[in-house]
Parts: sequence; C-alpha cells; structure tokens
Amino acid sequence: MSSQLEIIAIITPKAGKTDRVEELLTEVSEYVRSNEPDVLRYQVNREVNKKTGTEEIIMLETYKNKQALGAHGQSKVFKAFSKKLVEEDLVAGPPQLKFVKSVAGFSSRL
Repeated sequence: MSSQLEIIAIITPKAGKTDRVEELLTEVSEYVRSNEPDVLRYQVNREVNKKTGTEEIIMLETYKNKQALGAHGQSKVFKAFSKKLVEEDLVAGPPQLKFVKSVAGFSSRL
C-alpha cells in the first residue's frame, strides 16, 4: 500500500511578478480540484520572506500516492504552467521542494 506524500513547494517570483504567478496557480489549482481526485490538498499561500523581504508562494500539497504526484507533474496544465514561468520570466529560480512526513500533531479540527 502506498502512503500519502506531503510536499511544501516554495516559489520565489521575481519582483513585481507575484500577482501573475498567483493568477497562474489559481488556474492550476482549479484544474487540479476538478480533474485530479488523488491530489488531496493543493493550497496556494503568499508570504513575505522576513529575511530577504521578497514575496514567496508557498504551496502545501498532499498526494494520495506517488502515482498521483507523477500524474500531476505530467499533466498538460502543470506542464503549461511550468512553461509560462520560464517564457514570461516570472521566477528567480527553481522551486524549493520539501517532502515532509508528519511526526506529531493534527491537520484539522474541521
């Protein structure tokens, strides 16, 4: 049995480009919600890095298994998003990906 995958992805847009990255990710997240049932969480967050003063997009993602992650990464919508990041020169570098494993606590009281 495959276990869930929890990912924190940090995207650092170039100055003045955060709104565009957020717009693109909103489109991707709507697609994911409607078409990728094995993506259990795909949450887009925006924050200012207190050390650098730069805006960041922090994604919290949960996949049912490795296959769900692979399917997401190979989807036409995600590939088009990744291509736009490069073509429109939107990001300062590649995203930071952190695969995390819960060791204590809880995710929701809902």
